[in-house]
Amino acid sequence: MIAEDASVSTASTVRAWSSDDVGNDFDYVPVSPWAPLALCLGLLSLTGFLGLFGLYIAGFGVFIGIAALSRIRASAGTVKGKWLAAFGLALSACSLVLGSVKMAHAYSTEVPEGYQRVNFPREIADRQFVYIGGRRKIPPEVQPLLGKKVYLKGFMWATQDTEGLPRFILLKDNGECCFGGKPKSHDFITVTLKSYPEGQRPPLASRAPGMSDKLLTPEEMKTWDAEFPNQLTTKAFIGMVAVAGVLHADPKAGETESREDYEFAQVYTMDAELVEEAWTRF
Repeated sequence: MIAEDASVSTASTVRAWSSDDVGNDFDYVPVSPWAPLALCLGLLSLTGFLGLFGLYIAGFGVFIGIAALSRIRASAGTVKGKWLAAFGLALSACSLVLGSVKMAHAYSTEVPEGYQRVNFPREIADRQFVYIGGRRKIPPEVQPLLGKKVYLKGFMWATQDTEGLPRFILLKDNGECCFGGKPKSHDFITVTLKSYPEGQRPPLASRAPGMSDKLLTPEEMKTWDAEFPNQLTTKAFIGMVAVAGVLHADPKAGETESREDYEFAQVYTMDAELVEEAWTRF
């Protein structure tokens, strides 16, 4: 009798382990590796609201998201992750579209009224000086910009001061300011912020939160060659900055100095009333 009970128990156990209901509990469908990849790119694409590089990520995320959904659907249920891929694709697509709109709006509205947009590296720095009889001549392409109100972008020369700068060097790129070096005359502009009579602060300066005012002493007025006692100043920026002001050039700068000093003389200068962090990177 005991043997029969054991036999029945064993048979029941075998039937239980082989039943369809219990077997289905161990079915496992893996997640496609494309799904988390699409999601990660979708999250990274949110940087498209901050800069151009983020838009490149968003575009790549759209491509990966579409590929992920296609592969998951073609797998006939052998892999899953459709909703992860779809969410990542949606993030990338929204970041690409809305980020592009945001950047286009910033680009179209960043130049103050009455100012001309100028690409510092391409339209000034890359225009090499012309030398006639050993003397420097301003390139003919740059001549029309002199004495005009221009809006251009560059990088501040590394400085120990972080606030209250009335003057600074603007470089065409961050090569010299971050990695050392001595920029040649056509690669930098000496920017001097305006001084103004009491009660006549340039209204454009109010646009930049990094700008402030300083009341100069008579000694400081002489040192900074300021015409008025009220001086605009700016804080130092690590990233790209935009400057609005009047561009000047002195082709004779450094002619009485050594040949080396002549190559690095202060040729381009700018009287500015706006220094701000650049809205766009181009």
